[in-house]
Amino acid sequence: VTGLRHVEMCESIHLKLTSPDDVVVALKCVYEANCKPSSAAPFTLDMRGNRVLAYDCLCVSYFLSCYPVSQLEMRGCHMGDKGADMLVKHISNEVTSSLQLELVDLRGNDLTAVGMEDVMKIVRTSSATLRVLDVSGNRTGDGMVSVITEHLQHNNVLTKLDVG
Repeated sequence: VTGLRHVEMCESIHLKLTSPDDVVVALKCVYEANCKPSSAAPFTLDMRGNRVLAYDCLCVSYFLSCYPVSQLEMRGCHMGDKGADMLVKHISNEVTSSLQLELVDLRGNDLTAVGMEDVMKIVRTSSATLRVLDVSGNRTGDGMVSVITEHLQHNNVLTKLDVG
């Protein structure tokens, strides 16, 4: 994120966090820099392996509602159900046509069935573009497989689904 204020066109953003405040700081820098990706290269939001708080997820939700993001990688962030709830706060009917997620990796986020229901809102809104969904390593139980596949019934581009 260093030096991002001087960037006019970005191809991807990779957030490597060292403290919980980094998500907010990094997204604020992107917003203040008015960093817009070219239409051919949407953002990759990569926060793998870094603990995020519910407020961080709210900031990510806002980012998703404002910028074209093709990959949301939050593996091992331990967001929990509260984080999942915050992650979809800015995902509304007005935003659904602009979501172009191709990859969503939420493996190992301490999600239960409650949190997974929130995640399904992102899955539904990206049904035309979502190719990879990984929600393995969460505490959702066996019954969530049928719920997930129900939400994916209109997706004809998915090539990888990991719920294990």
